[in-house]
Amino acid sequence: MTRDSHAKMSRLPQSETPTLAGTVVLVEDDADIGRLVEHHLQKVGFATHWFRTATNVIRETENKPPVLFLLDLMLPGIDGFELCRSIRKHELLRRLPIIILTARTGAADRRLALKIGANDYITKPFSLADLIMRVRALCQGGSV
Repeated sequence: MTRDSHAKMSRLPQSETPTLAGTVVLVEDDADIGRLVEHHLQKVGFATHWFRTATNVIRETENKPPVLFLLDLMLPGIDGFELCRSIRKHELLRRLPIIILTARTGAADRRLALKIGANDYITKPFSLADLIMRVRALCQGGSV
């Protein structure tokens, strides 16, 4: 890369900066949390596709699968549990990692999420550093 091309790339707006880490699909209806998570994922090199409901997630991701799904449980309409089940049933998406990011702290919710296929379960409030670490670990094929 030449000095000029590097200088030009560093001036691109965040959304146009090429990402090497892939796309994380974020399904979160709370705008403040969505913006915060999206910002920090992009800051460490992930592209993001943020949905505020689960309604069109499968249809809009099946042709260009993400590297990971990050799902809230309490969503309007289809909840995060049902979306997790749908992802696990989908031929092209079922092997992708899923992290649940939720305010639901009960052990029964955690067990159900993991039973139906979530790879990890993080409760709100959460540490952004821990979230990023867990996203990276799952995207690299590791476990958390």
